[in-house]
Amino acid sequence: MIRHFVAYRKLLSALPLIVLSLTILTACEGEKPEQTTKVAVQGVISAALPKAADYAVIGSLQHGGSLWNLSNLERLYNWNHQGGQFSSLRAVGISGDSRIATTVVGADIVVWEVSTGQSLNFWRAPDKIMAMQLGQQGRYAILGLQNSQAVYFDIERGQARQEFQHEAEVFGVAISADGKLAMTGSDDRTARIWRLEDGALLHRFEHGNQVKTVALSDDGALAFSTAQREEAVVWDTTSGSAKSKVDVRYANFTSARFSEDSSKLALGTFRGDVFLVDTATGAKVKHWKAKSRQVWGPASSGAILSVAFQPDGKIIAVSSDGLLQQFGG
Repeated sequence: MIRHFVAYRKLLSALPLIVLSLTILTACEGEKPEQTTKVAVQGVISAALPKAADYAVIGSLQHGGSLWNLSNLERLYNWNHQGGQFSSLRAVGISGDSRIATTVVGADIVVWEVSTGQSLNFWRAPDKIMAMQLGQQGRYAILGLQNSQAVYFDIERGQARQEFQHEAEVFGVAISADGKLAMTGSDDRTARIWRLEDGALLHRFEHGNQVKTVALSDDGALAFSTAQREEAVVWDTTSGSAKSKVDVRYANFTSARFSEDSSKLALGTFRGDVFLVDTATGAKVKHWKAKSRQVWGPASSGAILSVAFQPDGKIIAVSSDGLLQQFGG
């Protein structure tokens, strides 16, 4: 009896700690999405959302590429590089004005017209494309390549206008909406900002690990870079100094997007977290947790591949387990 009483007393004394732990875990999990839509049968390997968040370009594991209209959540077109075959699209893009989209297989780029779904051009890049982002009007793109280069690419003519050199593969790319700056992130543990007019290197930011996620504000005044499990930084592109450090620890950020006025930053993680951050202070404003397709197994968590702000301030995201999700602003 004494043993049982002691054990029971220990359990009672531990209850406050258990409740506190559960409360902390619940708080850490973040709020749930307001809406989810399945955009792939099994999973997604690439995704792109335009500035207006009115469309989504999806590269799926099972059924190739597709374009979705997000106003009515309708799948408009299937996009593949060869007839009768599903293409494995490791990179996709869509212009900021939602007019032009691109899909990538290896070094091959197909340019699509969003309004009709028809292909406009077919180009081949200098090497295998690891990442891509289209400019605001879709005339130019920044390509991250396996050969340690990034290329400022003319989508209409199929020509490289500028080449930017790294020392390892380039996995992160961004281009400002005003078309003046590009940002690149590489396995050489650096992020770099380039002037597109003449290809000049303006700033080089050192990290302690591979840099795979970068972003630029619309006006190019702010930049973002991060490496796995180290500080994520918002940079002032004029001075090259850190404006703020994101107050989220030990996260592996896989996507980033500045709000139109640059005051906020939406971040997605490898584990399906979505954060809204104040760019001036780095403080976390909101935290959401993406819904999982299943409780366990390969689809039990999905990396956030792309995020965007909707006109009403809400955030949409595409996760690697094949879901499009909406989060309250």
